[in-house]
Amino acid sequence: MKKLLLVPIFLMLAAVLIFTSCGGTATTTATQPTATQPTATQPTATQPTGTQPIKPEPYGTITIGSTDFSYESTDPVYYESFWGWSMYEPIITWDPDGNYVGNDDADWACTVADSWSISEDGNTWTFKIHKGLKAWNGEPITAEDVKWSVDRFGDMTVSTNPWSFFLSTMYNTKSTAVIDDYTFEFVTNHPEPALVVPFAWTRVLPKDYFESVGQEEFRKNPMGSGPWKFVEHTPETSFTMEANTDYWNPLAIPEYKTLKYLQVPEEATQVAMLKRGELDMVTVNMDRIVALQKAGWKTVEFGFPALINLTVQGSYYETAGPVHDIRVRQALSYAINRQEICDSYYLGNAVPGGMWFMSPGSYGWKDSWLNFYSYDPDKAKALLAEAGYPDAWEDPVIHMYISPGSGVDFMQIIQGYWRAVGIDCVIEIVDSVVYGGLYFSFGPLAEDAQNVGWIFPWFFNGAPNSTYHASNMYTSTGVHHGLTDPTIDAMYAKYAAELDPVKALKYWQEFQEAGHAQYINIGICMVKPLVISGPNLGAWSYKTWVSSADSLAFLKHP
Repeated sequence: MKKLLLVPIFLMLAAVLIFTSCGGTATTTATQPTATQPTATQPTATQPTGTQPIKPEPYGTITIGSTDFSYESTDPVYYESFWGWSMYEPIITWDPDGNYVGNDDADWACTVADSWSISEDGNTWTFKIHKGLKAWNGEPITAEDVKWSVDRFGDMTVSTNPWSFFLSTMYNTKSTAVIDDYTFEFVTNHPEPALVVPFAWTRVLPKDYFESVGQEEFRKNPMGSGPWKFVEHTPETSFTMEANTDYWNPLAIPEYKTLKYLQVPEEATQVAMLKRGELDMVTVNMDRIVALQKAGWKTVEFGFPALINLTVQGSYYETAGPVHDIRVRQALSYAINRQEICDSYYLGNAVPGGMWFMSPGSYGWKDSWLNFYSYDPDKAKALLAEAGYPDAWEDPVIHMYISPGSGVDFMQIIQGYWRAVGIDCVIEIVDSVVYGGLYFSFGPLAEDAQNVGWIFPWFFNGAPNSTYHASNMYTSTGVHHGLTDPTIDAMYAKYAAELDPVKALKYWQEFQEAGHAQYINIGICMVKPLVISGPNLGAWSYKTWVSSADSLAFLKHP
């Protein structure tokens, strides 16, 4: 059988990443994240000291192969702009230990905010904006740009980014204000310490440029203030950026002159291009990664393991068919031989388990959760019989959906396990943009929607704090439409508003266990996040724990 893809590189290289082990660790006792409280135990980056040397002019090219460009977005409100993580700066970010930081906390942070504070009642967030930020056209970035970017990001009539809801007036935003050119204020209706997470995902755009050219033109010719400048985009072919030599932080002025992504759907072609020196990083299956490793090619680990999950959508409706019955959903889980997947398809570079954006090292992780899943096909068959499957349903077919690419191989493997216990299932292959619209959709899911009862796979790296990922999966307002359970909604609200970090941790773990027990998200395995790095690339230093898109500015020549 075909080997599974580690994780789509265009997603993985841009995903939220933090260095950790795939194996078991001591139970995490991290507290609710603040600017000073760690959320995980990770290697600490060496802090630069003294005056930074003046860098020579950038030279050379980084070329990255991708099987699929996905959304091809340059605008953070259009799903997610992975390229934008190189071109735009976040309001805040996080360090290798999971602490949320600004420029005052770390020389490498490269954030819009130097610092921030929260009022005693927990409702007013005040951000101090770095003086000296400027867009590529020379215009300064001020609190006005921050307010405009936050307001636009949180505008649910404009944004399809799954993070936008949490900075919207539909959720907890009361008001935003410019206090002065370098002070931005964000006021909530009720306390919510975890809002540091979406602030770290929010990129700031230059307001005047955007408004002068309009949204359509901006997306064709984006303007940012980050260390990489937009050059050219040829849809489904290439995306090119160049070093911003005027970037305000000398530490992050790229050593390479050009950064280019190429869409190369065939793995064999990518490997051939890698060997000819035409690509520096590639999207390949684990068997090819291991073969390249054995041949002497260097691998780099970008943070948290890739978590492979299956999500059942809209199972709360009777129209969902067999998956409306929790016993059928449990049978789906028991039928999967996770250890076989890890050993045979990931060649020992994965371990069974993992939850929705949670793995060892994540905020609130408990090692006991590693034992949540087991392989028991006889139990799967018994549960199906108890539920009356297939005779209890006029249409007993269970639908899975995936976009074109190697993810189809993964679904065929799962399909084999399910058919072995008597489950009738089919794979629906849909366009990448359609795929994104099915698993990311705001507002209630209609009872007769196409994807009610459908199952989608999720290949993505874990997160230091999965508060809002979990909200999107387990609460009634979630964009993945996993649950509509008032009790679980209340558990989430109780956790999110708790200012006492000890109580918040307890509430968080209780909420996670309650949501997970509904079997609407099924963890498969945690895959070591390996990426092949060609000889043209030197040492990786800062922000590898955030994303490769963020860390490429710090990549050294050999």
